Amino acid sequence: MCMLAEMKLSTIDLSILVGYFILITVVGLLVSKKASGSIKEYFLGGRSIPWYILGLSGMATFVDISGTAFQVKYFYLLGVKGYWVCYMGATALALAFLMIFTGKWLNRSGAMTNAEWMAFRFGNGIQGRLARLLSAISITVIVIAFLAYFFVGAAKTLHRYVPFFDNPNYTALAFFIIVMLYTVAAGFYGVVYTDMIQAFLIIFIVGYITYKAMVIGTPEYYGQYADTGWREYVSNDMNSIKTDFGPLGTMIIIWFFFNNFFQGFATPFDAWTSQRYYAAKDERESSLVACQWISLFSLRFLLMMGFGVLAIGIKDKISDPEMALSAVIDNLIPIGLKGLLLAALLAAAMSTLDSFVNSSAAYFVKDIYQEFINPTASEKELMKASYIVTFTVMVLGIIIGWNVESIGNIWGWICMGLFTGMLVPNILKWFWWRFNGMGFVFGMATGLIIALAHDYVFGKCSDHMKAINITWVSAVGTIIGVYVGKPTGMDVLINFYEKSRPFGFWGNVRRHCNQELVCEAVKENKRDLLLLIPACLWQLTLFCMMTSIVVKRWDVFFVSAFIVAVLSVVLYKYWYKNLKTI
Repeated sequence: MCMLAEMKLSTIDLSILVGYFILITVVGLLVSKKASGSIKEYFLGGRSIPWYILGLSGMATFVDISGTAFQVKYFYLLGVKGYWVCYMGATALALAFLMIFTGKWLNRSGAMTNAEWMAFRFGNGIQGRLARLLSAISITVIVIAFLAYFFVGAAKTLHRYVPFFDNPNYTALAFFIIVMLYTVAAGFYGVVYTDMIQAFLIIFIVGYITYKAMVIGTPEYYGQYADTGWREYVSNDMNSIKTDFGPLGTMIIIWFFFNNFFQGFATPFDAWTSQRYYAAKDERESSLVACQWISLFSLRFLLMMGFGVLAIGIKDKISDPEMALSAVIDNLIPIGLKGLLLAALLAAAMSTLDSFVNSSAAYFVKDIYQEFINPTASEKELMKASYIVTFTVMVLGIIIGWNVESIGNIWGWICMGLFTGMLVPNILKWFWWRFNGMGFVFGMATGLIIALAHDYVFGKCSDHMKAINITWVSAVGTIIGVYVGKPTGMDVLINFYEKSRPFGFWGNVRRHCNQELVCEAVKENKRDLLLLIPACLWQLTLFCMMTSIVVKRWDVFFVSAFIVAVLSVVLYKYWYKNLKTI
């Protein structure tokens, strides 16, 4: 750690960094009064924030310092083949589902949180209340795990530049405290409007890193520094490439894809993604949020590939591949721009962290404290409770992150452990009328428990085998719960179906609904299902296209660009022109 502590910023760069912190804090505090009017204002911005600002905020939330450092590691080690590692979860394929149908389904509910949505889906009886409680608890567990993940990334990256502490964990701790101050004060308004500033800063830095990587990336450069096949998407020795998740062979890539794809049907797992769809003005805007989110998020692939290209030229200065991003900043970025680039990376980290913190507070206040502890709580008491839970959740994340060394260890456990444990009940809640609150409770509880205790029950194994084990255990728990509990009341199911209008196994409910509405819903569902595959292909091909630009693989770029253009026309004609404002 002493070696890392020697990497300090110049006075100019440090001034830029400090100025950025002050700017973000001031902006957050300026909107704090607007956020204090009510819980809806504090957690959803009063459902008055335009879709394009929500989309910018979403992109900024998904570009974090820990995830970027982790993915840069694979672009640095594998070249463009690092794109396939992104299929584990960094492609965020659920955004395509949110764009086509899940986003508008969420918005139609009128709920504030996923946990409140459980009452909308299962009613306010014992099963609905238990499902609501389990949803809030699971979100809290996910948030704490992600906070630990962010803490490790902040400790590894920030300590190289901020000269105030000897211990990197203290540097990360100071960063967490700054984020907590403006997030607690300003709520969702603070999150979104600081995210907007951070998004523009991220876009600027993406452009700079892309340009620098393309200028330096000559055939002579790759010939001197890159391994054989570094610019190839596929090679004959894929199964010999080792990752944190086992060999990067065809089967693991297929597993990554299908795991990511089925998570789309289960969307949303988390609080921070769905929050922007609940906050949208109407269902049309909720769909547009996802479209812009995907388009802007594709820029992250320029950034990650750009860092990978620059990093191979300084291999002798990189001992830990997870530090490749930091090594590029240390050795290749000039004074002034270094401070700006670090501010952008901090923007990415802060925009993600503040979203997680704010959304987790919403779940505790709305779905645990108000629902189960103090139903008659005043607005003042609810706000006070949000401050307490924000502090507590952050402390727990810090404690876990303090004791974990690898970013990959936490990321693998979240994606292949927690998320797979929640997969089955979260899919069935949308698509099967007989699925009830007890099925959700049993499925989530078994999924969470086996994700935490897998190695004690099944022993050590590869991450994809762990995911399979967790999925079938959770599925068994889910089905047992469904038949232990009684079916949800028909009046609740009719209300849910007529508002959300999902596809799936709803025949027993449809016959009790307005038949004109049912016919319209069936027509809409058929169109949405047909559009899902083009939307997924559009998103993944767009990301591939961005990756190819940096390494000048123009053959891949032109094929990808043609596919993206054709799919864009299809989506414009059959998706965009059918969006409705309701």
